[in-house]
Amino acid sequence: MYELYTEGLDMTMIFSIISSGGLIALAVYQLLLLTDLEGNDINSIEFSRRMNKIILPEYIMHAVFTVWYMLTFRFIIFLLNLPVLVYHYLRYQERQHRIDPTKVYQMTSKLGNHLMLKLVFYMVMFFIYLFILLYCLFANE
Repeated sequence: MYELYTEGLDMTMIFSIISSGGLIALAVYQLLLLTDLEGNDINSIEFSRRMNKIILPEYIMHAVFTVWYMLTFRFIIFLLNLPVLVYHYLRYQERQHRIDPTKVYQMTSKLGNHLMLKLVFYMVMFFIYLFILLYCLFANE
């Protein structure tokens, strides 16, 4: 079964773990920005400016690795990542990925739930990638 097993060190899974760690860091940073906004440590304009800077790179990083899984014939991992990719694509097409400073206080609870779900998803995928990498390394022994 090629999905889990390749001989020796699997570079795709190493890059996946690194990128997943980066996505987790971005999600945590976004949550920290949200808590700063709720605690009145930053204003809505600064919050929106910082959030809008990192949303598009997050979408691009996730899209690149999702397409890479399809190109490397890791279809189960591709299918696990596909719903989030479609969600990001739909948000981008409908221009909902940008944070509006005038409406940010109305959507803080929705944004917090959204960010927590993304953080959980990225963490689950991180551990799946780690499991596959360890399985590939120790399968011969």
